[in-house]
Amino acid sequence: MSETEKIFTVFEFVNSINNFLITQKAIVQGEIGEKISCYPNYNIFYLLDKEQEAMFKCFIWNNKLDALGVELKPGLEIKVGGFPELVKKRGDFTFHVEKIGLVGEGILKQAFEALKKKLFQAGFFDITRKKPLPRFCQKIGVITSQYGRGALPDFKKHLGGYGFQIYVYDARVEGLTAIDDITEAIRWLNENMPDIDVLVLVRGGGNWESLRAFNSEIVAKAIYSSKIPIICGVGHETDETIADYVSDVRASTPTDAARILSDPWRLVTAQINGFEKHLISSIIKLFKYVKEKAESFEKDLIFKFKSVLGSQNIKIDRLFQNLIRDKDYWVEQIKKILKQEEEKLGLSNPVLKLKQGYTMTVDELGQIIKDPAKLKISQTIKTKFYKGQIYSEVKRV
Repeated sequence: MSETEKIFTVFEFVNSINNFLITQKAIVQGEIGEKISCYPNYNIFYLLDKEQEAMFKCFIWNNKLDALGVELKPGLEIKVGGFPELVKKRGDFTFHVEKIGLVGEGILKQAFEALKKKLFQAGFFDITRKKPLPRFCQKIGVITSQYGRGALPDFKKHLGGYGFQIYVYDARVEGLTAIDDITEAIRWLNENMPDIDVLVLVRGGGNWESLRAFNSEIVAKAIYSSKIPIICGVGHETDETIADYVSDVRASTPTDAARILSDPWRLVTAQINGFEKHLISSIIKLFKYVKEKAESFEKDLIFKFKSVLGSQNIKIDRLFQNLIRDKDYWVEQIKKILKQEEEKLGLSNPVLKLKQGYTMTVDELGQIIKDPAKLKISQTIKTKFYKGQIYSEVKRV
């Protein structure tokens, strides 16, 4: 035996083999065998390939079974993701299952109905616990695959140009890793970007197996626990998922999710345009009224002077003649006064104030708010700018 030849202990050799095997991760589809061993913290079962007469032993922790949605049963067809390993104490080969999923529309529907009933009874679908969306969302977190062919482009296309800030979290939305990706995305965005107005979970349509992640209890709990409101726009209009029921707002498609967010901006733009036209019309009427009053005042003043002076003696008569002679002077003085008053009115023009950067805040009845002490908590108020207006909710006075 060579002096440089490496001699392993059994423990060292098994560790060496496992260090290599853990890198050989794979996804395997097969059928659960007859022998299933259930323990307090884990399960052991055999995965079979009956056509080729092949099988191997699988090990899975009980908490990983939450993603399956049904109990392990002989004959159940599943997909498992994980890695092979040698068990030190027994020396036998096993497949360490990290992810598990059902195969087949029938069993997936069965798991869907069972989970739907369970979560309904637990209050996950209650309307009273659903978080309202801000009326005008601006910061949007989108959870989807950046490489999907339709969902993300359709969502962005129908948002419209309203200055949205979009943050895309790239997550797998199909396959065994989709559940972990989606739950991690919801957790990360809640912890690291809590100022986001809304999270939008989108993907295109598909069959029961491709939508499996959105029918898992793990994803449902992540949506339920999110502090940020979540819109779920998964699949086509006829698709329904557990995520739809748990989310705060359900959208029939990714396009519908975009419209839910853009419609308030679209409507308020039309309202602002109408308000601007009404304001301009009101100002024109006001100036016309002031001009008519000024002209009437000028005529009435001259008439009164003539009436009073006409009833006086010669001395007053002469004074009247003097006044008549200097009539143009007095008319000019009156015009100057009227012009000064018109300029003052112009300075008081609310549109000019708005244009200079000032704002005007009114309550629901349109009354100008001068004293904030009269406001109530949760009261909605409207602030007008030169171009546009916003609605606010009173949080503190």
